[in-house]
Amino acid sequence: MKAFQDLVNETLEVQDLEELESAADLFQFGIEKGYYNKRQADQFNVTYWKMKNKCLAYEVAKEIKGNKLDIITMVTSAPTEIKDNIRELTNYVNGRVKALKGKMNGIR
Repeated sequence: MKAFQDLVNETLEVQDLEELESAADLFQFGIEKGYYNKRQADQFNVTYWKMKNKCLAYEVAKEIKGNKLDIITMVTSAPTEIKDNIRELTNYVNGRVKALKGKMNGIR
């Protein structure tokens, strides 16, 4: 079994959702076998969601033109229920972008 810190470091380097899910499966196996404790589970969960939001944001950014940091922020704040459906998430972010553009244009 991988050392916990090695697993976290590899998770922070994933390039897509498939790699991220593989890391989550490996961690789940380690939890079931008792290799990791509660504190490590909490730390992995934070790392997992950080990388999932980032990967999802890059997927959304392929369809929506805009600042990637803004898109990451919007994806991070999106409801968890819609993060499993990329089309629904894209529509959510697109709506947020349009809403922000409307506010920005209204200021002038």
